[in-house]
Amino acid sequence: MVESGIFYSAVVDPLLATLREKVAQAIPPGQKIIDIACGTGSQAFQLAEKSAMVTGIDLSKSMISYAEKKAVKQQIHNVIFSVNDARNLETIENQSFDYGLMSMALHQFDPLTYPIILAELKRIAVRLLFVDYNVPLPFNFTGIGSRVAEFLAGRSHFRNFRKYYNLGGLPAILPKNEISIESTQSIAGGTFLMAISNTSV
Repeated sequence: MVESGIFYSAVVDPLLATLREKVAQAIPPGQKIIDIACGTGSQAFQLAEKSAMVTGIDLSKSMISYAEKKAVKQQIHNVIFSVNDARNLETIENQSFDYGLMSMALHQFDPLTYPIILAELKRIAVRLLFVDYNVPLPFNFTGIGSRVAEFLAGRSHFRNFRKYYNLGGLPAILPKNEISIESTQSIAGGTFLMAISNTSV
């Protein structure tokens, strides 16, 4: 799988512009947010426009390096990026963030790690917002394009995507991990699904 920040910024990020806008609209102003598997930071930068502070973490050093350089270049001061593993966030205190965000990220992980990742996210954030592939995926342009993109992302990535899909996506995975879904929103003709949860309930 290609993990170049330049590649993602030029090819992948533009395709997800509508999705990022929906996420930004769903989170109220003035929040403290952590973006798990933030990639090039495009979502974090958009959220920073109206948020108190945005922290982006990713396991890819190249992605974080790209995001940090972009933050400096654009003089965005309320974003912080760090190389970090979503499975181990022990340096972050309980409920340190108003919102924990996982956008187009959960399907990338091996399902065996879901309980660990989601437990950590529940611990560090008051509210959770997930965006990922809807199940079933529609056979429209975006749905077909998404299938192709996942296949081209590499064998391991595609295998995890298939496991995520076969498990039923967010509506099945989140409740199984004791995350109750408050509301959902379909995006891009049903290709993506946004789910919001409150961990304090």
